[in-house]
Amino acid sequence: MYFAAVQQFLRTLRALDAILVKATQHAEARKFNVDNFLSARVAPDMLPFSRQIQIACDGAKRFAASLSGKEAPVHADTETTMEELRARIASCVAYLETFRAEDFAAVTAKTVVPLPNNPARGLYAPDALFARTVPNFYFHVTTAYGLLRAGGVEVGKRDFLGDVPLFDL
Repeated sequence: MYFAAVQQFLRTLRALDAILVKATQHAEARKFNVDNFLSARVAPDMLPFSRQIQIACDGAKRFAASLSGKEAPVHADTETTMEELRARIASCVAYLETFRAEDFAAVTAKTVVPLPNNPARGLYAPDALFARTVPNFYFHVTTAYGLLRAGGVEVGKRDFLGDVPLFDL
């Protein structure tokens, strides 16, 4: 679970932070307040940009915590600036960096993961990761990326993928 989840969450959150830097640079170059992006929505019934970032961070940290028996840090969801969202990502990354593969050594295919908003229900670890956590995480990251892209920020697939550790064969 460490390599399938935590390492991927870390890579993507770092890429997301780099995209937020590009959004800030974009706003500065065009002389508008980057915080205008925080209220952007894909549709009126969807959550705003700021919530997309908060939920992506929460999903990553809660999943790692639930499988390792650690306590995830709690964030108040009060971010009102791009810098505060970047700090939220940094906090989540710092927390995820505390994990090691050994923290998940006891996890099996039958490990039960309670649902965060309904602890009376659960999923087995592989289903919790691949059917719920990963798709939900990428839904919110992709939505945030798409909102910035629609707002004119010059980002592409390489930005979304982040640092991919390529090597020569």
